[in-house]
Amino acid sequence: MNVLHTAHPDAIALTLGSVVVYWYGVIMAVAVLVGFIITLSIARKKQVREYHIYNLFFLLAFAGVIGGRIGHIIGEWQYYSAHPETMVRIWDGGLAFHGVLFACLIATAVYARMKRLSFWLITDVIVVSLPLMQAIGRWGNYFNQELYGTPTDAAWGIPIDMAHRLPGYFTVEYYHPLFLYESLFMLVVFGIIGALYRFRALQTGSLTLIYIMLFSSIRFCLDFLRIGMFSAGPLLLTQWLCIALLLGAGLLFALRLRKRSPEIHS
Repeated sequence: MNVLHTAHPDAIALTLGSVVVYWYGVIMAVAVLVGFIITLSIARKKQVREYHIYNLFFLLAFAGVIGGRIGHIIGEWQYYSAHPETMVRIWDGGLAFHGVLFACLIATAVYARMKRLSFWLITDVIVVSLPLMQAIGRWGNYFNQELYGTPTDAAWGIPIDMAHRLPGYFTVEYYHPLFLYESLFMLVVFGIIGALYRFRALQTGSLTLIYIMLFSSIRFCLDFLRIGMFSAGPLLLTQWLCIALLLGAGLLFALRLRKRSPEIHS
């Protein structure tokens, strides 16, 4: 019996005349701001010049939105192929984190090459705050009534309005709060990465690879509760991506234990 949560959240935070402010945008802005402050502090300690962080956050914000939206559309192609006019409605939510991750890694690699910076050093600086940004950002999914899982009778199940229920689930009201599960797990990852960051002997790039392995493991498991996602064989497409990331990061982690890359500051 669902007793812990009966509220139906409103996606709109504030209306000022014709201007509508959505909770999704507010929460994402808070997540980015918190991440920026933490990253800037770490960059100073790692002797990475501040203007690189300013440049990168503008670049990564743009790349992340584009990549995340493309990834979301691919993951829910069945819906968007039937409703192509909604592809650009990013204010309604819908950013796939795998798309954000890939786009931001590519953008960081390009920037690092142009500025003659160590790619691994830059990603290590950013990745410390990334789990916390995810933990905060996932609450935007709550207000949009998205990123919910399979139906549940658990006390912590969340109600989903009829307009946000997927086909085949119109008679079901309560679902697993996947956004909450991921938010809590990413807080744990934030604690782990934050603790590892203090180990000076940790090789450059290790934090990035450990984060990828932790996130991929968590997301792989949570996606067994996902509904309405594109599947490829016995697993969801996102789960196959998690396996690829986990194996790739694990292999790189093992290889990099034998070799230390030079760090270049500019």
